[in-house]
Amino acid sequence: MTRIRTVTTTLAAVALSIGLISSAVAQDDAEPELVGVYDIEGLTWLLTSQVVDGEMTPLRDGVLVSLRMEGGDAGGSGGCNSYFTSYELDGFDLAFGPVGSTMMACLPPLMEAEQAYFANLSEVAAYQSGGIQMALLDAEGGFLLEFELAPETTVVGSWVATGINNGNEAVVTTEITAEITADFSADGDLTGFDGCNGYFTSYVVDGESFTVDPAIGQTMMACPSEEHAEQAQAYIAALTNATTWSVDAAGNLELRDEDGALQVGFAPAE
Repeated sequence: MTRIRTVTTTLAAVALSIGLISSAVAQDDAEPELVGVYDIEGLTWLLTSQVVDGEMTPLRDGVLVSLRMEGGDAGGSGGCNSYFTSYELDGFDLAFGPVGSTMMACLPPLMEAEQAYFANLSEVAAYQSGGIQMALLDAEGGFLLEFELAPETTVVGSWVATGINNGNEAVVTTEITAEITADFSADGDLTGFDGCNGYFTSYVVDGESFTVDPAIGQTMMACPSEEHAEQAQAYIAALTNATTWSVDAAGNLELRDEDGALQVGFAPAE
């Protein structure tokens, strides 16, 4: 069963969402009424605006900041680095623990957005949600962060490989990696090109679980090079090793093994 998350939005939810935005733009001294009638956990949220130097500021084009909360653990992309933290949710009250992250350096606009985001997370005390939008507030009821719900995620579709595990615990990307394709149909068929030959098999998705039938059929063309042959062999092995799937906030598909090691990374085919 392919996992497709559907968010049902009523007219009341739309009205509530619009109210969230207008409240963020024009706040007064009155303490806002906290409204949160929708579940905010187990969903991926994309940041649209945040407080910078005391002003609610739209996120720059090309900057991706995401948040996912589940089972007390939270994380996502800070705009430059992947981050992780904990959270406590009690009714409409919400608080995050210390933030840890990877240590990559990025261009100044990305770093500035990320630093502001991490600082704002530390001040969060409550939330409001209209189902398709979410706002995080400080202890005085002031808006700090505004998010919209990320598009639904599914493995179904056409993908181009961006990295392949070579079997030595290393994910490799070369000039020929993008020659590998995968087409996941809604009825469980998997077809594609491994850089040498077309291949076909079936797959099963159940929640986050992912399984490829190891009985993979292939055409019988000769590979154009030894590099192609080695990559094709590594790709087929990586496919059969994969046990979980996920699509990140940027829309990239990752297949991982039972230990969490990345086996194959894909980008959406154009």
